Amino acid sequence: MMKRFLTLLAVLSTGVLFGQPTESRTWTAKSGHKVEAKALAVAEGKVRFERADGTQVTVEIAKLSDDDQELLREHFEVETPDPEAAPEVEAADDLPHPLGETTGEISTGGEWSYFLYLPKSLAKGEKHPVMFIMNPGGGGAGTTNRYIPGAERNRMILAVSKQSKNGFEKSQEAVDAMIEHVLDTLPIDGDRLYTSGFSGGSRMALATATKNSDITGVLACGAGGSVGNAKQVVYGLCGTNCFNRTDMAHGFKGYRNRDGLLRYFPGKHAWAGDELIDDGITHLNGVFLLSNGKNYPEATERYVQDVMALVRESKDTAPMRAFMWTSFLTEHGAEADGLEELHRELGADEVNETYVKGLQEIEAFAEKSFGEVSASQWKADPKVSSACLREAKKYPGTPWEEVLTKMAEDAQKF
Repeated sequence: MMKRFLTLLAVLSTGVLFGQPTESRTWTAKSGHKVEAKALAVAEGKVRFERADGTQVTVEIAKLSDDDQELLREHFEVETPDPEAAPEVEAADDLPHPLGETTGEISTGGEWSYFLYLPKSLAKGEKHPVMFIMNPGGGGAGTTNRYIPGAERNRMILAVSKQSKNGFEKSQEAVDAMIEHVLDTLPIDGDRLYTSGFSGGSRMALATATKNSDITGVLACGAGGSVGNAKQVVYGLCGTNCFNRTDMAHGFKGYRNRDGLLRYFPGKHAWAGDELIDDGITHLNGVFLLSNGKNYPEATERYVQDVMALVRESKDTAPMRAFMWTSFLTEHGAEADGLEELHRELGADEVNETYVKGLQEIEAFAEKSFGEVSASQWKADPKVSSACLREAKKYPGTPWEEVLTKMAEDAQKF
């Protein structure tokens, strides 16, 4: 089914390209799935299809066959961005590692090591935020891949511990050595330190925040835990049928800082996709900058401009995501040309309103339902399942229908 490669959230693009829709035809994904539809519009990396019954879906172009990708490029005259175009800010070419690529293994000077990704969007002469990442099986250069879109958008350095992993008693020592070495060798903003990870790596990220009160926020994927203080913001991502779904609900139920968010996505115990991770990084960065704008005027202005660009470029291909971000900016007091108008325009669509309303309501629902059963319970509780199915009816036309329906089922390991 086309649904398997439907992407609900669009990535940052150079613009939405319209023209005459294509003829209705069969489009084929690399996975072999097919859909009969016409293409309406293209944003870099995304295409919006319309089926014969009028339903529309947005799909990553990269997931289509090579022939279909080429057809879209030719039909909509997609231009490749000029790599020589002047950047918004002077690039940070004074750093000890190349921009825009993951480094090889970097030694801390002892038995520990890590990998770095320095975004191309880093501004010269500034101190930068950093996210420290832990993988349950030990980190590698590829661990950064799903974080790169969010790192580029938010001008945030990524550091991945190689040795920290599940069952290794010295994992915390490896993470601490990585943090110390990064702070000693790069221009890092000590007020903007973040941790992240998946499964056991998520628990390590939360444990590091508990141990280190300087950690500003945590992007937790697939496992929960406590944090050290009320200032630390947690953004959680968890599969609907992940065996840690109740565990994460228990964790969020206990967090004192309510600026975070717990989002469930259709799936089992697995990493969240790069678009959800992008949203998590952008949320955490925005909470800090929009609360400290007087101390970070240039960084805050760039952040708002970047998010507004995302809104404009995704409002036609991913309107629910666009409205999520106009809502976030509005609720946090951001000011930008066109924000009020775009927020009003997108909010006029009841589906967009329902989607954004569901973001907060489903977190509260999960805390109340999953938060009242054992944190280690896999089998669906009958009362909770019934509540999930009732709740799903509140969100017609949004992804939350599928999310809540799947939450009514048993959890699975993989």
